[in-house]
Amino acid sequence: MRRVAATIALAVVSAAAWPAWAGETECWIDNGAVVVPAALAQPGLGDITGDFILDLSAPHSQLHLTTAQSDGLGDATEAQGALTLAGEHIAARLAVADLDDRQWGFPTTLNGLIGADVLAGYVVELRLSPCRLTLWRRAPPATALATLPVTMVAGIPSIAASIFDGTKRRRGQFAIDTGAAGVRIGADRARFSRLSARVDPVSRDHPPARLAALSLAGRVFQNQPAALETDAPAGLLGGIGTDIWSRYVLRLDLRRGRLSLIAPAKVSAPRSSRSPGSFRTAARRRSAGR
Repeated sequence: MRRVAATIALAVVSAAAWPAWAGETECWIDNGAVVVPAALAQPGLGDITGDFILDLSAPHSQLHLTTAQSDGLGDATEAQGALTLAGEHIAARLAVADLDDRQWGFPTTLNGLIGADVLAGYVVELRLSPCRLTLWRRAPPATALATLPVTMVAGIPSIAASIFDGTKRRRGQFAIDTGAAGVRIGADRARFSRLSARVDPVSRDHPPARLAALSLAGRVFQNQPAALETDAPAGLLGGIGTDIWSRYVLRLDLRRGRLSLIAPAKVSAPRSSRSPGSFRTAARRRSAGR
């Protein structure tokens, strides 16, 4: 009897210690953004299946207005249902929104955007080369190059970093942006030294300028593609995009408030682009009248 009891106890402990693996799916990078296959099952309306941007810097998930109208939602402002992502079925509410500005330049129609709200119950592991998304309920141990505290700002996961334009240095919170390529800086904090009508200063996929340096997790990244961000909430200096994150495997644990940067087995070469100008940080306006 003692031997049987000991065997049962060991089995229970082993089961509890084993990591709970949720599921995974292939993904890809398009126009600087992470794109994943997903499906939203709506009671009485069927499934909306296709491609979604995976943007960890988006506080709320959204369904493209065109998709909503073509799938029978009419003038509804929200779609509810079970979101199937990486083999998981997640109760989700997606606000219906016009995503034409996010859709521009993509070769296929995007059905929507999956943000941080849907992923809050998981440890999100994202490898960009080759692109793979894994969702864990309990992630197994991993040796990280760095583990950073995550602060939620207006529902957006963010980490601390510093930027340098060659003259001025600023430190603040940056969104973990998987929906854009370069470093994005709040438009009230920065300006271009040179800007022509041929470039888009807020481009997500082709950042038109260069930032002298970004300091993150004890590492300095020089001459980084950069763009302005017009809708950064108070408390965020900007966002760090996939050009930087492609150097790591990201493991984001929102429940514990931490981001682990893990060395991938294989890292792709950084994407190169030409820049018509450089990036300058600007003093923050202290009043609306200035």
